[in-house]
Amino acid sequence: MDTESILLSIAMLQDVVNGKTYDAVAAAYGVTRTAIERRVKTAALRLFREAGIDGINEEGLAFVQRLRACRPAITAAIQRYEPRGADRKRGGRILSDQDIELAIQRTRQRSPCAQRDVALLCVLLTTGARPLEIARLEVRDYLQADGSVREESVMRSEVAVNRRSRPLFFASDKVREAMDRYLAERAGQHPAVAGTLPYRGLAPDSRLFLTEKGRPFEIHCHGAQGQRRYLCRGILDTYRKIFRRIGLPGASALSVRRTVANRLYERGAAEDQIGEILGISEKKSVRELLPRQRQPLQSVVRGLV
Repeated sequence: MDTESILLSIAMLQDVVNGKTYDAVAAAYGVTRTAIERRVKTAALRLFREAGIDGINEEGLAFVQRLRACRPAITAAIQRYEPRGADRKRGGRILSDQDIELAIQRTRQRSPCAQRDVALLCVLLTTGARPLEIARLEVRDYLQADGSVREESVMRSEVAVNRRSRPLFFASDKVREAMDRYLAERAGQHPAVAGTLPYRGLAPDSRLFLTEKGRPFEIHCHGAQGQRRYLCRGILDTYRKIFRRIGLPGASALSVRRTVANRLYERGAAEDQIGEILGISEKKSVRELLPRQRQPLQSVVRGLV
C-alpha cells in the first residue's frame, strides 16, 4: 500500500470514527461496504502499531463502537502519524515505452471520460507530480494568455506538496496533444477555434482538471495548525480507476513517479536534478526511486580498456 492509499484509508477511518456508517462511507467512495470495513480496520491497526492509540487494545480495533469511543485518541494518533508506505523498495512496476503506449490506448478506449483521463495520465507521466499537486494545478500553470503552452512552467509553492516551488515542464508532444483535446472539450470548442481565444476560452485561475460533473476536485485539510495534511480523495479515486482500466499489474501513480525518475536517470539527469523535478530534497530519497541493482565486480571491470 503506497502513502496516498494509506492516507485515503485513514480518511475513511476518520469518517467512520466521526459517526458515518460503513454503508455511507462506501457510497461516498463508490466501493463496497466490505472494502471500506477492511481498509478501516487495516488503517486502525497501522495507527495502533506505528503511532499508538491510547485507551484501546489491538482486539478492540475490530469494533466500531470502541473506535468511536476512542475518537480523541485516534485523532491525536492521526496527527502524529508519519506514513512510511508499505514496502517502499518494491515500489511497483517501472513502465516501458510499450507499457505507456498501451496505457494511453486503453485509457482512451475504456474510460467514460476519455479526454480528461488521457490528459491526467499524460501529465502524470511527463511531470512525475503527486496526484494532489495535479489536482491543484490551474489553467494558467499550463497555458500562456495567448493560448500557447507553457513548456517551461513553475510548480507554484501553493501547489507543491512541500510548499516549495520547482520547475514544471510540459515539453512532451503526447501531453500537449492530450491536453489540447481535453481543454477544447472543456471549452466546448474545436481545438483550432479554442486556440485563438485568451487562455483558450477558459478562466486562467480555474483548475486545470475537473471532475466528471465539471467541478474542481475537492481538497480536504486534516490535522491541527502546523500539522496539517491535505487529501484529495477524488483525484486519488480517479487515478485508481484509470490504472484499474489499464490492467497493467503493479502500475499505479506511485510506480509512474518511479518510472519518471528512472527515465530521467537513463537520459543522464543527475540525482539532484531528478529531485528538483519531483520535489525531493534528499538524494537518498531519490535513490530509493531508482531501480539500480548492484552488479558483480567482474562484470563492471571487464572491457574497461
